[in-house]
Amino acid sequence: MIYNCENLSFQILTVDRYYHRDGCFDVKARPYAALSYRVRGTGDFEIGTKRFSTKPGDILFLPANTPYKVEYSVSESIVVHFDACNYTEIESICALNGSKIDLCFEHLLEAWKARRSIHQAKSIVYDILDKISIDQQQAISDAAVATCVRYMEEHYFDPELNVEALCDISFVSVSSLQRAFLKCLATSPKQYLNRLRMNRALELLAKNELSVKEISSACGFKDEKYFSRAFRKRYGHPPAQLKDYMFV
Repeated sequence: MIYNCENLSFQILTVDRYYHRDGCFDVKARPYAALSYRVRGTGDFEIGTKRFSTKPGDILFLPANTPYKVEYSVSESIVVHFDACNYTEIESICALNGSKIDLCFEHLLEAWKARRSIHQAKSIVYDILDKISIDQQQAISDAAVATCVRYMEEHYFDPELNVEALCDISFVSVSSLQRAFLKCLATSPKQYLNRLRMNRALELLAKNELSVKEISSACGFKDEKYFSRAFRKRYGHPPAQLKDYMFV
């Protein structure tokens, strides 16, 4: 990804705000690359075999010598044109925290129009790429948490379900998943799973249809004794005793 390219190099040719009238356009290959931030409207692009849409807050990178077809609707963008850019992948990036990135593009445009130093403009571009990188890492973390929460809610009864299994289905490391859960939910994946299991156990106890051993198994606990200890630690009473209290 361009925002994680360690050896990225480029020279800035221009920075400007562009308005496009509604309609479809064939754009010929140009000898410079472009990094654009969509301020408003939409742009539906066809680039070779790739098709994608950009909406407000999205960032698009087109390498040099890339012809494309596009359909604009009420389109406004801030675009940076690069010369001698060594990055050659087409990328469309959906930013979560668009307002901060928007401010960076506005700052870049203001600095360029004020004819400040080329070094300042490049530093702002690098700042933009850094913010995009942080934004995308947050997107990955949020998506991982959502995936894991959904999976836990659907499979909490599986005794083999653990943090390592959650990492496998969300494609992140244990440490990354731990950080993401703490940031989003103020708890760990293991604690969240345990809470789901305990809440379900309490519901089953209230129904008074299953034994403690059956409830332990139905909620994903391999060991009835461990379940009883964990239940007592959470609710202050062992499940059998609480079951009796509920139905005295």
